[in-house]
Amino acid sequence: MSQIAQEMTVSLRNARTQLDMVNQQLAYLDRQEKLAELTKKELESYPTDKVWRSCGKSFILQDKSKYVNDLSHDETVLLDQRKTLKIKKNYLETTVEKTIDNLKALMKN
Repeated sequence: MSQIAQEMTVSLRNARTQLDMVNQQLAYLDRQEKLAELTKKELESYPTDKVWRSCGKSFILQDKSKYVNDLSHDETVLLDQRKTLKIKKNYLETTVEKTIDNLKALMKN
């Protein structure tokens, strides 16, 4: 009986660790989405057709429309990643809840 409880405790600890990592990744995606959105808004307010884009330690001259399209694509990728992470988060939350319930039931017996 104690072997099962130990295994469940390890499983619970692992699920909580993974859940924390998923929450951190979701927070990072939030920041990236906001950055892309704000950059896109800022670029759309510029009257010029060409803008300088950061590329590592240097800059390249690029069409504003191309840069805005790249940012829109990045936002789409971020939304897909967010969807996947939310599914994983839901799974991990369910796993944590069920493991806790099972541990409680095991301790009652």
